[in-house]
Amino acid sequence: MPKTFENSGSEKDFLKIYQQEEMDKYAKPSVTVDSVIFRYYEGSVQTLLIKRKNHPFLGKYALSGGFVQEQEDLNMAVCREVLEETSVQLNPEHIEQLITVGTPYRDPRMWTISVAYLCFKSYNDHQVEKAADDAASTHWVDIAMVNGQLQLIDGDKQLTQDDLAFDHWDILLTAMKRIKGRLEYHPTILSIMPDENTLTTYRQLFGTFNEDYLKMDSTNFLRRFKHIFQKTGRQMATRTKKAATYSYKI
Repeated sequence: MPKTFENSGSEKDFLKIYQQEEMDKYAKPSVTVDSVIFRYYEGSVQTLLIKRKNHPFLGKYALSGGFVQEQEDLNMAVCREVLEETSVQLNPEHIEQLITVGTPYRDPRMWTISVAYLCFKSYNDHQVEKAADDAASTHWVDIAMVNGQLQLIDGDKQLTQDDLAFDHWDILLTAMKRIKGRLEYHPTILSIMPDENTLTTYRQLFGTFNEDYLKMDSTNFLRRFKHIFQKTGRQMATRTKKAATYSYKI
């Protein structure tokens, strides 16, 4: 039978009937947010992981994140969760949605759909991380694509997919591929860098996501990315000589 209440009467009446008779017919997933946070530190790109202090996946590495509160904006939710778990305050202007994940049974507790975010920590943002809430500890982990494979290194330990909770390894891999695919036309990863640096440094940054750039010399790299990098007229000392510096625009 047609549901006449859906197109007759007032919207107020419709909502009242819908809430009474229709809402419980549909299973409702819980919604979570996850953060892939990048920074540039001592020549390496790093991402911020936590170690979980609670089940499920007790003791495993994980992205910082958690459940969205009722009627909470998603951007605000990811900022809140990161602050609660790591004490890091994200800049809302430096976050963007990466992917929505709804793989069945991704969370052993319940049906969850997660919205993952790319988050870029400015080079001059010197906040101190401190684990709290569901996090037992925080870890800045070196991240790169090596021979087409995701590589995560925490100190002297190379992590594998089994070291990570939920489907967070796959989310990290998606983040690396997203950044790689936009390097030539929208390289938002540059927002983690100083305002100016050498072409070699920028080439190594891009090479973190696409190893092809590591095979280029600086001349060919600049020719390819002349729309992004501009010479400043200044120099900075490197290990072997002084090198020209460049600024960038995203």
